[in-house]
Amino acid sequence: MKILALNGSPRKKGNTNRILDEMIKGCSENGHEVKKYFLDKLDINPCSGCEICAKGKDCRFEDDGAEIINQLAEGASLIVASPIYFGQMTAQLKTIIDRFYSIFNNPDKHFEGKVAIIFTHAYPGDDFYKPYIDLVKAQPFENNTELEIVDTLEVGGVKYIGDADKAAEALKKAYEIGLKF
Repeated sequence: MKILALNGSPRKKGNTNRILDEMIKGCSENGHEVKKYFLDKLDINPCSGCEICAKGKDCRFEDDGAEIINQLAEGASLIVASPIYFGQMTAQLKTIIDRFYSIFNNPDKHFEGKVAIIFTHAYPGDDFYKPYIDLVKAQPFENNTELEIVDTLEVGGVKYIGDADKAAEALKKAYEIGLKF
């Protein structure tokens, strides 16, 4: 199985990436090919709502987002990972997720794979953002894609670079979720 790992964090050595790498490790050890994207390094235009996709055509943007969208439309699975800085996922991740509309809205395309969701944040505990994460799980994933949700992972208390290294339970769970793909 091909899996796209979308890192919405602008910190290459940050906590979100550390947790994501553990999940990728589980996927890879289970025989899957994983391609990781650092979204802040890519040229991804936001959805313009032009509706060209509703006519069975590809998204009008020929950017790095098109590469991701095309792989998803071909059946790739997905891991989305983001820190929560100001109550929600980063703009980098939200921008590509909005572009998923070009698959959802296209009568000739659909999603086929699986998805896992990772959110990290500074607040103590692993359920502070549960209502938000449940909403993200439902919309866009359960309601607008055919992706099978493998699991979600909320990792709290990871504010400073390196904090995730001390989150042994979260690292273990990330690895175990990777094995579920």
